Amino acid sequence: MKKYLFTQDCGIFLNQILIAVNCQYKDILDYAKKYGNKEFIDGIIQYKKTINSLLTKKGFVILNKTLNYGGLLYLENFENKWRYLKTLLHEIHHLVFMVARQKNFEDEMEAQAYLFDYLFSDIRRKLFDKIEKDKKIAKGKRLTNKKKGE
Repeated sequence: MKKYLFTQDCGIFLNQILIAVNCQYKDILDYAKKYGNKEFIDGIIQYKKTINSLLTKKGFVILNKTLNYGGLLYLENFENKWRYLKTLLHEIHHLVFMVARQKNFEDEMEAQAYLFDYLFSDIRRKLFDKIEKDKKIAKGKRLTNKKKGE
């Protein structure tokens, strides 16, 4: 399984979420150093022990002010299969709850539903696009290798 790292916005909210699939702490920290601001990097460093302990799970979410209204959504693996979609749905539920609490719309079920839909649709699409791109690259390599072997 390939590693995937990308940044996901939260629509009208300022939160930026680092999506990490099949990654280790070093991958997450390197990505944060390349694309994150100082507060986000400091938060990833502060949460090193927690992140490393959670990497054995199917998925998890961390969101708090220490990460400068950024967050981390981790998935152990992702494929176009129901068991992986269920994990993504589960983690997005946690993320929406945390954003709603942070932004004071805990009692706004409709706003939470829109955020949930936005996050699930966008993250799933980005992951599917990355998987399809990898398949095309792999297929191209197989064709190139086959031609060399002829």
